[in-house]
Amino acid sequence: MTLAQLGSWLMLASGGPFAGGILVVAVERTNLWRRMPVEQYAVDFRRSLARVDPMLPILGALSCAGALLFALNTGGRPAALTWVAVALLAVIIVSSLIVAEPINARFRRLPEGSAPEGAERLRIVWRRFHYGRTLLGIAAFACIVGAVSPVR
Repeated sequence: MTLAQLGSWLMLASGGPFAGGILVVAVERTNLWRRMPVEQYAVDFRRSLARVDPMLPILGALSCAGALLFALNTGGRPAALTWVAVALLAVIIVSSLIVAEPINARFRRLPEGSAPEGAERLRIVWRRFHYGRTLLGIAAFACIVGAVSPVR
């Protein structure tokens, strides 16, 4: 197996679940969270973070690592599309650390059932941010798929 093949496998095998996972959160959880009372939202959001938060960042980072490996070992259109995917994934990772993680931490630090001060505003900011990173994640995965798909 070449480095390009290893990179393509890694970026596809982790990128698909990453893009799908953030899409499911955007479609399913944010819709429910928007309609919940703040107290119920605080509990559900915190519980969801406990399961989803470790998994999705790991999948995103693995996809980015695979994309880097692939881009460095290919050329032409596949490399160009993969570099776009790397840039989009990097924006997701960095912006998540700057925007989402501080919000997540405010909920994580409190005992279950407690909502941080300004929870309603935090819910809106997190939801809007997540919609944006979902679009970027889907675009990144589309670039990854395009990079490994033959042109006809």
